[in-house]
Amino acid sequence: MEIFSTVKHELKEVGLVTLYFFVCFGIILTLTKLMLEGYNIEFNAFSKALISALIVAKVVVLLGKTRAGTRLDAHHSLGATVLYRTMVYSGCTFLVLFAEKMFHAFRESGRLGAAVMLVWEHKDLSLIFAKVLCIGLAFMGFFLYRGLDRRLGEGTLRRIIFSSPGEFSKRGC
Repeated sequence: MEIFSTVKHELKEVGLVTLYFFVCFGIILTLTKLMLEGYNIEFNAFSKALISALIVAKVVVLLGKTRAGTRLDAHHSLGATVLYRTMVYSGCTFLVLFAEKMFHAFRESGRLGAAVMLVWEHKDLSLIFAKVLCIGLAFMGFFLYRGLDRRLGEGTLRRIIFSSPGEFSKRGC
């Protein structure tokens, strides 16, 4: 039974975060797919959104449990905390996306310097910045929601959002 409770806890903790990022990435990639359709370019958004959401959600949950992920919570405003986390996570996103492009460019050119120039000079950099901006906005929304929920009391914000005004006031919240 302990394994069942651990799996249930993990699914609840990571599953909701994964669902949030899946919706965000799904919207971003669907917009990308719609834009590329004008050029008759096929693009499978679902699998990419799902895999990206699973990876990002696990990283967010793990880093949220470390000192680096929670050190500003007690002593700074919610806005400063959200901005700090968004900038740090977006910076890491930039590094990962840049490294991915570098990997592919290095495989093409065979030299590191040539790979850097290939990525830097082509439109890959603009695409990386566009992705970082979209993903950064998803991070900001997540951290803002999570911070508000913690300050109001776990689950209070969700009850405010998903219940009708009469139902919420009956609960005494």
